[in-house]
Parts: sequence; structure tokens; C-alpha cells
Amino acid sequence: MGRFLNVGIIQMPVSKDTVENLRFIEEKLAALMSGYHKPELVLGVECMECFTPEYIPGPMTEYFGSLAKKYGIYFIPGTMFEKHDELPEGKFYNTAPIFNPKGELIDTYRKMAPWRPSEDITVPGNKYVVFDIPEKNTKIGVQICYDLNFPEISRNETLMGAEVLVKLTMDPQELYLLNKPVHFTRALENQAYLVSTNGVGFFNNVHLYGNSLVVSPEGNLLWEAGQEPTIATVTLDLDLVERSRQYGTMFLDHYVQHLRDYNFPMPFADDVTKAPIYEKLRKTPADTAEYEADVKPVGVCEIGNLVPEDVDLEVYEKNLREFLNK
Repeated sequence: MGRFLNVGIIQMPVSKDTVENLRFIEEKLAALMSGYHKPELVLGVECMECFTPEYIPGPMTEYFGSLAKKYGIYFIPGTMFEKHDELPEGKFYNTAPIFNPKGELIDTYRKMAPWRPSEDITVPGNKYVVFDIPEKNTKIGVQICYDLNFPEISRNETLMGAEVLVKLTMDPQELYLLNKPVHFTRALENQAYLVSTNGVGFFNNVHLYGNSLVVSPEGNLLWEAGQEPTIATVTLDLDLVERSRQYGTMFLDHYVQHLRDYNFPMPFADDVTKAPIYEKLRKTPADTAEYEADVKPVGVCEIGNLVPEDVDLEVYEKNLREFLNK
């Protein structure tokens, strides 16, 4: 008997009001689980909870754990802004909690590459996360948004045994054509499935393009959503990963095996900041103000005034407390 994993995808609009997002997730999760082609692992999107930061574990993870247990699934509901006592005030991790079918919080992945200067309040994580689904004899690597643009993250998760690379994101429309080929490259070079989930609609000052997708270990598009809210269940043939890695992609390219065989030297693996290229590169802008100051000398962002966002955090926090205590 082969190894197959049904992956459920919830492509959703992302509201600043966390409760709206939780209601959407709960409703669509129930819909996914009511069909005969039901998922075994369900994935949400990035920032389904970022205006009401929470500690992990806490009431929010208890809520998601109860949903995982109710349906008996592995569940990554999306990402949340995680409070932590080790962080300065006003700084958070962008974290994806991971639950097993018993409703247990089995791990958390903290985004390693915040998309700065936009994510200036996000502190990078420093741990790769690959979790087991023992029922399928497989491992899943977790990433968040901009993480995918750095091949080191996918490669290290692959070396840790991941057969499926999961990316939770909220990519804006401007990045659709730029980012789409990256998904195929990461799947192909790691001979792994790549599952990307994206939000839709307007969020803050951007339009999220949706187009969640699933790419096979051979670099083929298995499924792609449009730009509307969507749910879907896609079956992954995990034996295709093993076959590709053992005998080559399409029985031709032995990417993962050749990585071992060639064992390329990595002179800056211990400290990339020592690389000569950084002797001339400018300092990265850390926030919006630094970004504007950085690009104005080359003629960008010369005209117009930045308007601060008006967000009533107290209302969103009150709504969340009432929802979780219902």
C-alpha cells in the first residue's frame, strides 16, 4: 500500500479583527471535514491573528487544539503574533503553532526572515521546524512567507527529512509573478512537495493575490487556486518523493544525492557576514522611516505623505476575549 497524504487548504481573507478570521477558519474547516475527500493535514494562512498578540501556549492555542482534536487532524491554522517575555515591549514572533490529532501543541515555527521594513516589530526565529506525521511515515517542514525566498531554509528542512515543505503566506499582488517561479524551484531542487497558502482580498495597504498552490517533487503544478476565498483538499503521493530522491527526478536528476556526493565547500556557512560582498552593501532599512530615507536619494518615494494606520486594538482584543470565553 502506498503513502498518501490529503492536505486541506483554507485560502481566506484576512481581517484585522481576529474573531472574524477565527469564525472563517472554523466554518471552512467544518466544510472541509464534511466531504468524503477529507483532509488529514489542514493549513491556514499567515497573519490570521496579528493585531491581538498572544502567549503560546495560551487561550488561542487551546482553541485551535480543540479544533484539531474535534476533527482528528494535524492542523496548522495559520500564524499569530506571539508574545514572549524574552522580547522587548512591542516586539513579537510571527509564529505558526502545529497541532496533532489529539489536539496537542507539538511544535511552533517562528518566522526566520521577517519581510522588513514592513515587519519591523517581528523578531526573527532561529530554529528550523520539521514535524512528524508517523501515520504516514513522513515529515513536514514549515515556513512562513519570505522564508521561501531563502533557499537555505528549504534546504535545511529537506536535510532534516522533510518530504513536504509548507509555506503560509500573505503575499501582495505585486509579488505574484516574481514569487511564483520560486515555488517550483524549491520543490524541484529539494525533490519535495511545496504547498503554499496565501490570503486574498485587501489587508492593510495591499491586495493579497491568493493563488495558493501545490507543486510536486518533479516540479509540476498539481493545483492552484484563484483570487477568491477557497477551500480544497489535494492528495500528495509521498512515495513520489522517495522515488525521486532514490532514482532521480523523472529518473534523471539526482539533486539531493548529488548534494551529498559533491559536498560543495561552504566557506561562509559559519558566519555569512564575513563574505566579501557585505563590505560594500548598504545597511538594510529596519523600518518604514529608514526605508524612505534610504531610497529618496535615488529618486524613490520623493512625493506624498505616509498616512499612519488607524487600528482600534482595544476593540479587537475585547472581541477576542469574548469569543474565546464563549
